Amino acid sequence: MITIKAWPIGALLVLAGCTDLHAPNLENIVISSFQSQEPESCRPSDVPLDPSHVQAFFQRASKIDSRTLHDRYEWAPCYLEGNLKYNGHICTWQVRAGATGVIRCSAAEQYFACDECGDLFESPGS
Repeated sequence: MITIKAWPIGALLVLAGCTDLHAPNLENIVISSFQSQEPESCRPSDVPLDPSHVQAFFQRASKIDSRTLHDRYEWAPCYLEGNLKYNGHICTWQVRAGATGVIRCSAAEQYFACDECGDLFESPGS
């Protein structure tokens, strides 16, 4: 008779749940526009992203809640926005100059912040 200890299986199940930390499945990223509430101080050059940079942003970024977004990150008055396919759903997205973003699908919103994305926001040639 084979005896299986319960704790190693439980540990494996817990670890298996950690393998998809926060990497969303993104496809068909389209940039539709740049928006700025302060066009003199926040310009398109502050969010110089192309679709591959948008994908890299969301892949590197951490999922956060709205309170963390409010308490820990500065609000940038300009952003890029567009559409994408997120985990199989057509959604809208925004990425702000301050390296924060949101993906909106139906009634749900998922917030993101990226502390390691400075290179994505560097203007070409800088």
